[in-house]
Amino acid sequence: MKMVRISILFFSFIFLFQSAVISQETLSLDEAIRIALQNNFNVKIALNDAIINKTNNTLGNAGLLPGVALNFGNNYNINNTRQEFFSGDTREGSGVNTSNINANIQLGWTVFDGMRMFVNRDRLKEIETIGQLNIQLQMENTVSQVMSLYYNIDQHQRRIETIKKAIEISKERYELATLKKNVGSGSGIPVLQAQVDINADSSALIRQQLILKTAKIQLNEILGRSPEVVFNISSLTDGQADVDFQELSEKTTQRNLMLQMADKNIRLSELNVKLWDGNKYPMIDLNLGYNFSRFKAEIGILKFNQNTGLSYGLTGRWNIFNGWNNKREIQVAKLGIETGKLTKEQTALSLKTDLFTVYNNYLIALELSRMEEANIRIAQQNLDITTEKMRLGTIDALELRQAQLNLVDVEFRKITSAFEARMSYLELMRLSGQLMK
Repeated sequence: MKMVRISILFFSFIFLFQSAVISQETLSLDEAIRIALQNNFNVKIALNDAIINKTNNTLGNAGLLPGVALNFGNNYNINNTRQEFFSGDTREGSGVNTSNINANIQLGWTVFDGMRMFVNRDRLKEIETIGQLNIQLQMENTVSQVMSLYYNIDQHQRRIETIKKAIEISKERYELATLKKNVGSGSGIPVLQAQVDINADSSALIRQQLILKTAKIQLNEILGRSPEVVFNISSLTDGQADVDFQELSEKTTQRNLMLQMADKNIRLSELNVKLWDGNKYPMIDLNLGYNFSRFKAEIGILKFNQNTGLSYGLTGRWNIFNGWNNKREIQVAKLGIETGKLTKEQTALSLKTDLFTVYNNYLIALELSRMEEANIRIAQQNLDITTEKMRLGTIDALELRQAQLNLVDVEFRKITSAFEARMSYLELMRLSGQLMK
């Protein structure tokens, strides 16, 4: 009996101590979302990728700007030279020095390439837009993960409170059974049974607290924080939001990021067709340069020769036949468009299926939540009546335990249905593109 009381005090002390530690920091849902969007690695990676896409979106990368190159060189030679001329003269030299200096600056500009440079410019813009959409997608997924884990933590905390109430009831039953035994109106069996029930409830509480701790560790990971960070969450209230499936379906079509990404992929496939189609036309380059050259020799026909001046012209290239490879690539690119369209249709159907499924789950979860709310009141009344009968000695301890378990079960079902309703509503908002508004 003393051991039971000691264990009760021990568990109570642990619970109070944990509550005191956890209360040091209260993390609201809005604050958790803010921290996650600031620290989450997937969001940071998506942001870097978007910056890369924006950096690549330039006129030069598209091929619209000219290229300028400076070339220079200075060559020296030491030769043994012998020259014979048709006039019969001969020139000879040993260790003859010659030098040749060349420098030029050249501008090359593709002025026509079958409009491919403008298509490249459009591609870079679309890729930049995809990068922005990917940031939004990662942020949306991160917010969804944070809210899911936050709701999960709230669910487990409610379960812990339910188990604690069950322990209190078991303690009352233990004290009542002990009192009856001491006054001689009861046996030791109800006392032992109460001890077993207290230990069983305490074990369930420890397991539930471990589950809660694991959920908080997972949330810390999403927030980019150390798993050792201890926090509590703000209490949540059960709410019922009215949703209309037709309105959700329309918003999904308009706002869902996966559909927007599918549209951009189709656009990229269309631009790929234009790129390969541009190979049918010639390419014309404008060339402009300024040249300098100087030649010096100690022996030979020329002692000194220097040239400076401009050079300019047009260069054309036209790939008339390449084994029908260009035609093949155009066919492949057009198939890419069809694949993109089919992928979008598949995505749209999958989203509508998920939306309808989650919508029905939400309605059922709300209905179950209301039903379990009524069941809690009934189970509580039954427990109160059974407890009173136990005090009067008209029933045994097993019936009271069963009434207690019934109340715990119905409260757990209420917690589960409320959690499922929250999760379903969260998914409805995500699918319809309203989570980040």
